[in-house]
Formats: sequence, structure tokens, C-alpha cells
Amino acid sequence: MSEPDAERAQFLEVLRADPASWAGLCFAPAEDDDDVNASRREAVLTAILFDPQPTDRALLRFLLEQEIRWAEEGWGLSDRLRLSMLLLAEHACVQDAWLQWRAKIANFDTEMGLDIWAVLAGGVDAVRSMVAASDHSERDELLSYLAEEPYAGAADEDVERWLLQQRTGYFRAPERGSLS
Repeated sequence: MSEPDAERAQFLEVLRADPASWAGLCFAPAEDDDDVNASRREAVLTAILFDPQPTDRALLRFLLEQEIRWAEEGWGLSDRLRLSMLLLAEHACVQDAWLQWRAKIANFDTEMGLDIWAVLAGGVDAVRSMVAASDHSERDELLSYLAEEPYAGAADEDVERWLLQQRTGYFRAPERGSLS
């Protein structure tokens, strides 16, 4: 994967400075089962991969929500969805666990193709406690997943290892979809 060009980096700076500009990244169905703004979101995700900032969390949540909408509308598991989950998980925020879970269960392909390490990125114990205390409609299903191996005995170090493996994979795996 190559570093984004100056134009893409500049576009990312505009997005960071002005949340109103995010509208051009919204999921917009197209006739070919993709969406009109998918390539723009891909470019932004790639730019963030090369230049992550602590202030990107809100933008990453927005991007993940758009990728979830894409996945919920049809089928499949895109590299955009995987990358948006990874980049948001790197912010290690327990409040993101339900959004990450929503990505995991967006459709059959995401449910079968994604594990839930990103859900645990806010801290294994903190996420378990938050889920157990929640009245969220998906509470029992997520607790069931968390009770299965390899998550039952998971520790924060396991999540950190997963994050490192995922990030490293984007830089050495040319076979990964159009993000490579």
C-alpha cells in the first residue's frame, strides 16, 4: 500500500477541520451494489492509516457507520469496513464497543468473516463490564460471543497483538482488495 498523495492528504485535513464536509462521504446506494462515495471513504481511510491523529475518532465513527450501512444494505465484507473497524479500535474507547459490534453483525458475511477483537479494544474488562451492565438489545448475544474461545480468556495484550497484526497486514499484504 502506498502513501496517499498530497491531494488526498489535503482532503483529509479539510475533513478534520470541518465535520460539515463529511456529508460527501455518506453511504449513497448505486446500481452496481456498491455506493457512490465508497472510493472517497476508501481514500480517507487510507490517508488516516498513514497519518492517524487522536482527534480522528469522531470521523472514524462516522466512516464506520457508513460502512455498516453499506453492509446492512446487502452482503459482503469490504476492506473499507475492516480498515474502519481497525482504525477506530486503535482509539481504545469502551464507548465504541456497540458500534464495533454492529459492524460485526451487519450481515451474514460480516458475522462469519469478522472476529470481535475490535469490540474489545476499549479494554477487555471494561467492555465486559459495560456489556453486562447494559440493557442493549444485543447484550445477550454479545455476552455469548465473549464467553466463547478465544475471547473467554482474553486479555488486553491479546487485543494489542490483534491490533498490531491488523495494522501490519495493511502494509505487507498486496492481495487485500483495492486498499492495497
